[in-house]
Amino acid sequence: MNTAVPAVADTESVTGPPRMHVPAGLLSVRELGRVASGGFFLYVFSTIATTLATMVLARAMNLGAFGLYSWVIATVQLLSVPAVLGIDRLLVRDIAVYMGESAYGAVRGLLRRSAELMVATCVVIGGATILVAWLSQGIDTTTATALTIGIVGLPLVAFTRLGQSALMGIHRVVVAQVADLAIRPAVLLIVVVVGAVAMAGRLDATTAVALYTASAAAGLLAVGYSMWRGLGQSLHPAAPSYETRRWMTAAFGLALLSGGALANGQIGVTLLGVFSTPEAAGLYAVAQRGAVTVAFPLFGLGAALAPTAARLWSAGRFTELQRLVTLGTRGVLLAALPIALVFVVFGGQILSLLFGPGFAAASTSLTLLTLSQVFNAATGSVQTLLIMTGRTRLTALGIAVGLGTNVVLGIVLIPVYHEIGAAIAAAASLLLTNAIHVVMARRFLGIDTTPFGLAVVKP
Repeated sequence: MNTAVPAVADTESVTGPPRMHVPAGLLSVRELGRVASGGFFLYVFSTIATTLATMVLARAMNLGAFGLYSWVIATVQLLSVPAVLGIDRLLVRDIAVYMGESAYGAVRGLLRRSAELMVATCVVIGGATILVAWLSQGIDTTTATALTIGIVGLPLVAFTRLGQSALMGIHRVVVAQVADLAIRPAVLLIVVVVGAVAMAGRLDATTAVALYTASAAAGLLAVGYSMWRGLGQSLHPAAPSYETRRWMTAAFGLALLSGGALANGQIGVTLLGVFSTPEAAGLYAVAQRGAVTVAFPLFGLGAALAPTAARLWSAGRFTELQRLVTLGTRGVLLAALPIALVFVVFGGQILSLLFGPGFAAASTSLTLLTLSQVFNAATGSVQTLLIMTGRTRLTALGIAVGLGTNVVLGIVLIPVYHEIGAAIAAAASLLLTNAIHVVMARRFLGIDTTPFGLAVVKP
């Protein structure tokens, strides 16, 4: 095994030449824990609010309508991957470096180019999807209408991710997550409850999608205000400067990285809508929603670690980076295990209690997905670490293998086993991707992202 730790210039970094000075603003272990805790509690709030909204929808809609709603939202999220084109990851990494160098003009230019590109991609992708929906003979009017309303939310989702990434790049990690993890879920819960009451508990899929789109608009407004507060004074006097070719090359290289996990999360519902029934899509969506809560401590850690990992690696502080990664993974796993145990033992009862008796059938899918999320938590923020240290292509390879596994197994298993087939495909994909990334991190970075912290770095 290669135990050498190369400089950034020797990696596959797409962010330009190495910057080996020790930058200001690095997070200590205590600060990282504080930021990760803030992200953790935001994910707790988001999970509670979103779960409550899902419960209201599941009880106010029949299973077929709920499945159609879930399919439309999953499709919109899936389309946001090519719409964003990896710009979100690029912003976190490059803005962190630019701000450390007080290169405010470059930050302003990067934000402007990113916005211009996303407007173009949203118009092309959204317009093409709407045309297909209305011209295809295999799609009924109800589905086409719901999908059209959902597509209106595509630029809202894309620009919210842009704003979040910019805020993370300036170390406003918790603030960056407020819009998507607090504002949007809270608004979604409120409008869903109001809608269910107003329609006497008989919501249809089209109305439910419209309510979701309204919550996405609220999230975008919130992140826009946070960007104005966090970046406005620094960037306003600076004349924008551009490195368009390098940015676009980097963005395309990061597109799979930023979208792979999202695509993996949504592909099951999308394939169920194509190869199975709306009812199966609804069952799987609920099981997936529950299983993701097992790993939400990991999401908080990844958001906190990203800019710090980039700077520690650039500064050559490898031992400190290993320590932060190990402590973070241990904390995430300890938080994830009790949640997983409850879902494995009482999954069917929980689903029936929260969503209705018809959803108890998703218990097997919930168990499979939960166990895969435990493994996910045990591998730590390995993907974030690889990306922030410039191992872009290697990370993409692991994601591509996992995504391909998910799609192939889904196509084979879903027609026979329905939502359970989708769960098997998703679990296998997650296990394979994380195993590949852990091996890559040890071999090419000398960092062990598991709870064991078996460092191979050279001080």
